[in-house]
Amino acid sequence: MKKDHIRDYATEAFRYYAFMGKPHKEDLEKRYYQEALDEYQRRQQSGGTGISKPTEQAIMYAEGVLRHKQAELWDILAVEKTIAQLHTLERQAVEIVYFLYAKEDMKKGEVQDRVNKASIDIPAGTATVYRYLKKARDIFAYERGLRR
Repeated sequence: MKKDHIRDYATEAFRYYAFMGKPHKEDLEKRYYQEALDEYQRRQQSGGTGISKPTEQAIMYAEGVLRHKQAELWDILAVEKTIAQLHTLERQAVEIVYFLYAKEDMKKGEVQDRVNKASIDIPAGTATVYRYLKKARDIFAYERGLRR
């Protein structure tokens, strides 16, 4: 059997997406941009930098923050695109296994427990649930531009 090199990365991307509240990439980008502008303004009010064009400088700062967060934003977009391509049962499997309790660390054996839960809730066999998850990870890898 071929090793799934992106399994952990994709799993964490799905979990991070759920942890962040399932945001749209554009909304998250706007939020980060506004937070950066607000942060810049707070810094200016607390001591100033002596820069003659603070608006221009604030925009440059916010754009720099977005560049720094670009990989995170690409992950969010890839998860969004993946979810959109999944059928209902596949989407349910991803949500049950990856999205539940996304703010908590997964313990050893927890994926198996969640797959068992998904196989009952969907209903589908455990092998089918694992196939759904693999399909979701493969789509994510493609959408994210990861090497398979």
